[in-house]
Amino acid sequence: MTIKIIRSEKNILEIDVDHIDPSLAQLIVEKLNETKGVEFAAWKKAHPVVGTPHIIVKTKGANPVSLVTKKLEEIKKEVGDFKKEFSGIVK
Repeated sequence: MTIKIIRSEKNILEIDVDHIDPSLAQLIVEKLNETKGVEFAAWKKAHPVVGTPHIIVKTKGANPVSLVTKKLEEIKKEVGDFKKEFSGIVK
């Protein structure tokens, strides 16, 4: 995975994330849009088959890098919890 910062300002963060599934970009955006301090978050891809997901986050004064980092940690915990519970029921 390669992350390229396209734009990083006080209230705006734009990144390209190479080699991730679009569903992961969607999950990140959904979690960000549920977050206090986020004005909007979205992702796009130049072409449905080729290209990399481009994630845009605009905040209402909050640091977008900190918010993205926090949401990624929450997603990681949720996935870990799911994996643990799922592993427990399929044994």
